[in-house]
Amino acid sequence: MRLEPFGQFALRYVEGTWVVPFGGAESAGFGWGEGTISGDGLEGTVRWANYPRRREDGVWTPNLRGVINSADGAQIVMSMHGQSVEESRPSGECRAILLRLELLSDHESYRWLNTTFIVGEGEIDEETEEIVVRTYVCVNELVDHAPAIGDAPPEQFRQGE
Repeated sequence: MRLEPFGQFALRYVEGTWVVPFGGAESAGFGWGEGTISGDGLEGTVRWANYPRRREDGVWTPNLRGVINSADGAQIVMSMHGQSVEESRPSGECRAILLRLELLSDHESYRWLNTTFIVGEGEIDEETEEIVVRTYVCVNELVDHAPAIGDAPPEQFRQGE
């Protein structure tokens, strides 16, 4: 598999609520925010909501949904799922993020995203509630042929050709 850079998200919570419903280590939250995505794959603004859970071991599991309004007028529905793990740092509270990004669109220029597997890595600063995520298209190098379904992606994201 080859990872090809797709875009970078810069997200920020506008409002959020975090609760410890059972009095132990498990927590839950809900927040919403805004941001941008920029890169070779996509440019635009983002509106999103997150309903994460904090497991007993302290790992947060993002469950983010939103919409990207691309610079050229398309709307792309997005979903992010993954893990957010506290970093070992002397100052500030930051969490490392690994995730899968799913994008769906009926816009002719972005239908290729419907069958594209995208992963991301990033960080959330818990003090500022700012999130940065770099995303990458996973290109299957094991196969010799293009997929039989879906629209062809841009050249750098194509498999089997």
